[in-house]
Amino acid sequence: MLLGISGFFIVFLYLLFFQGKTLSLWTFKTFVINKAFVALLPKTYTLEQAEAVRLHVLQFYETADDRGWSDAAVYRISRKIQEMMSDEAITDAEVQTLLTMMDPPERVGTVSSAAPSR
Repeated sequence: MLLGISGFFIVFLYLLFFQGKTLSLWTFKTFVINKAFVALLPKTYTLEQAEAVRLHVLQFYETADDRGWSDAAVYRISRKIQEMMSDEAITDAEVQTLLTMMDPPERVGTVSSAAPSR
């Protein structure tokens, strides 16, 4: 029994140490982005607009490594999302700022169709 518990604990620590980034990003995308973030988007957004924003954010996380984003930059984006959600309401201006932060310089300004403009 003790050997089984020890083995489980060692496997858990191994996964946490070597796959910690992957696990934390999966958790963030699954529970924060797909659920809480989308629920706090402006009520003026249509379903299609909210889905476009959600997909844009998820795509950022999926392609960040391939596009050369550093871990520190990805962490800054994640912190920005947490800050936006802290008052339990996300404004259109916050969404537009976030989308701009996620785009490389050559694409800035091309995703405004993802959310309504005012």
